Amino acid sequence: MSIIHLEDKLRGYGQWREQLSQAVERYRSWLDQHELNSDAVNETLLGMLDSLRADRIVLAFAAEFSRGKTELINALFFSDTGVRLLPSSPGRTTMCPTEIFYDPEGGAYIRLLAIESRLNQASLSEYKRHPQSWMQIELDCTSPVQMQEAFQELTATKRVPLEEAKQLGLYNEDLHPGQVVAPETVEIPCWRHALISFPHYLLKEGLTILDTPGLNALGAEPELTLHMLPSAQAVIFVLAADTGVTKSDLDMWCNHVRGSRQGQQKRSGLAVVMNKIDSMWGDLHGDDVIEKSIRAQIDSVARTLEVDASSIFPLTAKQALLAKVKGDQELLEKSRLHLFESFLAEKVVKERQNLLMTSVTERIGHLVTESTGVLQAHIADAERQINDLRNVDVNNRDKIKQLMTETRDQQNAYLASVNQFQASRRVFAVQAKALVESLAPESIDEIIKRTRRQMAGSLTTIGMKSVMAGVLEELNGVLVKAVSISEESRKLVKRIYGKFQEEYGFADLKAPSLSLKKYQAELERVFKEGEAFRDSASSTLMEQSMVVVKLYTTVVARARELFLHAHKDAVGWSGMALTPLIHQIRDHKRVIESKLDVLRKINESSHSLDQEIAALTQALEPLRRQYDELLAIRQAMQLDDVQPEVEAEEGPFQPAEAVAG
Repeated sequence: MSIIHLEDKLRGYGQWREQLSQAVERYRSWLDQHELNSDAVNETLLGMLDSLRADRIVLAFAAEFSRGKTELINALFFSDTGVRLLPSSPGRTTMCPTEIFYDPEGGAYIRLLAIESRLNQASLSEYKRHPQSWMQIELDCTSPVQMQEAFQELTATKRVPLEEAKQLGLYNEDLHPGQVVAPETVEIPCWRHALISFPHYLLKEGLTILDTPGLNALGAEPELTLHMLPSAQAVIFVLAADTGVTKSDLDMWCNHVRGSRQGQQKRSGLAVVMNKIDSMWGDLHGDDVIEKSIRAQIDSVARTLEVDASSIFPLTAKQALLAKVKGDQELLEKSRLHLFESFLAEKVVKERQNLLMTSVTERIGHLVTESTGVLQAHIADAERQINDLRNVDVNNRDKIKQLMTETRDQQNAYLASVNQFQASRRVFAVQAKALVESLAPESIDEIIKRTRRQMAGSLTTIGMKSVMAGVLEELNGVLVKAVSISEESRKLVKRIYGKFQEEYGFADLKAPSLSLKKYQAELERVFKEGEAFRDSASSTLMEQSMVVVKLYTTVVARARELFLHAHKDAVGWSGMALTPLIHQIRDHKRVIESKLDVLRKINESSHSLDQEIAALTQALEPLRRQYDELLAIRQAMQLDDVQPEVEAEEGPFQPAEAVAG
């Protein structure tokens, strides 16, 4: 296995994602064509398309200094440039967190956020929305040497007065217990964060790399630990084989890396690279002894970090990069990099694809299922009407009149039920409005704004912690109220559906689901992780008031994001909750009216029966074509593996199974 294999996997993933986008767009056009679309459904589909097109596979690399992390990134992804693209020489390595991706609109650039921005309360996410806040360096992608020189800016440091370093949260006396006299100046990074965009072939396929430099950087930026690392598809923790797991390695692992991979799905996206195994190559005891030594080191690391040995990859990034640049296949094999590349290609990319497919199923699968159900019911009604007409005796006028009377009675009873539905719909509209308003962004922003003023007015760390506890309680109260309203609304919707399914034999439709309880759990998790971060060894070595302020900004930004998602879910659900039933009600009304019309024509002229049967049979063909189109769309979306066939005219239409999830 080689990087070519990883490239193939990423390219295949990009093509699969594009095909999925095309299938969603086809479904959207299908709904428009057959007048089944609505504003709420259309917004959901457009949101899904945006998510598919913006999707990235994020690989985060975390390590203490001098573990060879940046060299590993060079060896994995940028050896084709023929140079050490990212600075990874001893004493000249990246000093700030760096994101590497491709921005097709912005082109090739480095954007650098000044370290002084830490004095402001704005989060990194907010700064990213304002490119003018960053210093930009243009990149010449035709010149690897120019890019290499430009990337040296990532290593920049400067000396500042001691008090300034403290204000920035980058110095604490506890870091220097033996120091009698405090220094006048302190060396700090020039940059807080870096964004790098250039059209490398892997980055163009949707790969994003996050390079986090050292424990101090993670301890100083809560947003890295609490948001960026957990959002990554995989986190790669890099150790050095010649040092093993040091105290600072273990601190980083326990407080920043392991906690970011909570849950079974995320734990599978965690790998440990044991770099610099070439330090053992000079051993005089031979390859067998070296191999045993490496295995012993792996077992030791596995016990210390409490991970499976299969997730630890021993390799030498330095020799792998050299081998790739020189085309030395033997050295490349010896470096063992190919084993780690296989892990990225086979496991990480595949898991990202599964996650995205789950998202598609959860967000729009029920819409496709509903469309399928409506069309199935439409075809079944048409077939049933044809069969009924074939059994009509045109010479028995009294029987025809009786059928007309019965059908009119059915129509009147049905219209009465529809009026009751409209009344229930108005009640639901009131509840839905209350639900949406309970999660209104304006209300959340008011809570955040008020607590931010309280935070600014608190002069003690204890006071700041109290404010954070208070905002959690207040935000959780908002969610508790919203959950209560949503449960009442859900019960009402269930009763409305049940009435029509019981009285008129409607298909077993399922209303779109809504669950806000997951946001309660996520909100609590975010604040708990914030508490753990504040108490971690790395953050306690920073200026505590600065840590708490940054932590507050990060946690509140994440909480606000959760509420925006909850609000969007509530708006979407309110608009779509009754849509499947409305479609069925409309179709059932059409069927009754059509049946009355046919009986009226037959009553007036016995010669019209065959004509009506022929007309209904002819009208059935476009419905079958629509159904075939929908099956093709479902298959393109990969929502299910096997679809039922529509039988010709031998019997009633058999409904398909609903899409799982």
